[in-house]
Amino acid sequence: MKYHFLGDMECPSWLLEEICTNFSNLTVLKFKQLCNRASHLILYGHDDETVLSDTSEGINAVNNHSNLVLIGNWLLLKPAGYDCPSEDLEKEVVQLGLPPEHGNQLRKVYEVNKAELMEKVKNSVHKEPHATVLDSSPTSLTFQTDSQVYDVSMSGSMMNQLKNDIENSLTKVKDFAGRLPSISN
Repeated sequence: MKYHFLGDMECPSWLLEEICTNFSNLTVLKFKQLCNRASHLILYGHDDETVLSDTSEGINAVNNHSNLVLIGNWLLLKPAGYDCPSEDLEKEVVQLGLPPEHGNQLRKVYEVNKAELMEKVKNSVHKEPHATVLDSSPTSLTFQTDSQVYDVSMSGSMMNQLKNDIENSLTKVKDFAGRLPSISN
């Protein structure tokens, strides 16, 4: 079965096992606090232990680090990257075996942080620096990215092959972009 929160992919068996055996055995309070800590860790780069100051459930245990990573990356960040509605996230994790109360808490944390999580995903996409061609000849190319200048020399046939490869790639990207649906805001 395919899940929206995983980008319309099937749930990996190891994640299913974590949901069924690990997260399901946590109390609702502990799961909610782990979700809050995971979102804080993702958004701000550090763990906010003040979230836990009023609990005695032993959340600071080392084994909870893997829970934070799993909740953060797989149950908060991935759904945000796929713009998964919070209702779908809740329904799907419950369908995978998470208790309904836990799913409800996950949904609440996700709803509060969704916009920031989506921005985090958007900003984490690797972007190549813009290149500016400074000079070219039949056997060399000089270009600049940021503050570095590169000089690439090759045989005439290799330069023609590079040019053809770039043109083919651009054509394919344009064809692909033309098939994407338009989204109006």
